[in-house]
Amino acid sequence: MDYGKQNFDRQTDRQTDRQTDRQTDRQAYYDILRIFATFAVMILHIAADNWYGTDIHSFEWNVSNFYDSIVRWGVPVFTMISGALFLSGNQPIERIYKKNISRIITAFLFWSLFYASISFVRGAGIKSALDAFINGHYHMWFLFMIVGLYMVIPFLRLIVKDNSLMKYFLILAFIFAIVIPEIISVTGIVNDKYSSFMQGIIDKVSLNFVLGYTIYFILGYYFSRKDISRKFSILIYALGIVGFSSTVIFTAVATRYQGKPSELFFGNFTVNVFLEAVCIFLFCKNVFSKIKFSEKAKGIIFLLSKYSFGAYLIHPFVISVLKYLGLNTLTFNSLLAVPIIGVIVFCGSFLISGILNHIPILKKYIV
Repeated sequence: MDYGKQNFDRQTDRQTDRQTDRQTDRQAYYDILRIFATFAVMILHIAADNWYGTDIHSFEWNVSNFYDSIVRWGVPVFTMISGALFLSGNQPIERIYKKNISRIITAFLFWSLFYASISFVRGAGIKSALDAFINGHYHMWFLFMIVGLYMVIPFLRLIVKDNSLMKYFLILAFIFAIVIPEIISVTGIVNDKYSSFMQGIIDKVSLNFVLGYTIYFILGYYFSRKDISRKFSILIYALGIVGFSSTVIFTAVATRYQGKPSELFFGNFTVNVFLEAVCIFLFCKNVFSKIKFSEKAKGIIFLLSKYSFGAYLIHPFVISVLKYLGLNTLTFNSLLAVPIIGVIVFCGSFLISGILNHIPILKKYIV
């Protein structure tokens, strides 16, 4: 056994970790974005809880639609943060598997068992509980997706090393992963025949290489490394406002047209949500990267960011406990209920995550 090589590898790993830590310290807005994105996902799940079963003409539904629409950027921004960090690092793929992917797998197994057990206790049959364990709770699809992105990091790093190649990839991805699918979806409302025809052509092209969340992963790296001019930033902010507004308005219009709640403009690969995500990421970078935080503020931001993964995993349980206690978005005025419940869920989830992060074995493998 080559002990010299082992020692060198361990030293290299420590240097990589220190390099990543220093980079994170310099880019505090990553941590702030992660905290914001976690809260956004919580608000989304709270607002969506009564979005399907409430009268689409009611005040409550419109309030739920408003909150649900303006936080759709949460998962895309999570993905952009990961891309900004991992594609700018030099961690070998072996270490990514050992440290990052293995942690996500163990976290999935633990929390999936946790939620499946709750489902079983509530009366679900063994088969349903087993299906719930295998597929994970509704919010755990994100873990499958992020593992897939981690697995192709070596290929994506080759793309981002060449600025022209990176831009070409983003252009293709924007066209084929976002613009064309949305055109097809909107066309489908008016005429299924035309929609199916266009979808058939796209399927024949089979340009799967640029589809999926890779656009957000690479885009996070792109915006984290590129200095965006003030004029272009203002343009992106303006487009972001258009994105937020159109999500609210178009969802309401599509819902009225179909006579039932429509998720047509809620997808992470719609143009409007894409604009929301880019706007939020760039705004936080431009604002928070210029602020000189005190050491105490840095400590709080770091801790909340550290606890965000566990908070994301536990927050549906906190929401369900509040519902069991009779607290939901219809308990009182929805305009106030959504943000108030959101703050309660945020505090409760981060508190539980903080506790779990102080238990040696658990903090290493499940949060």
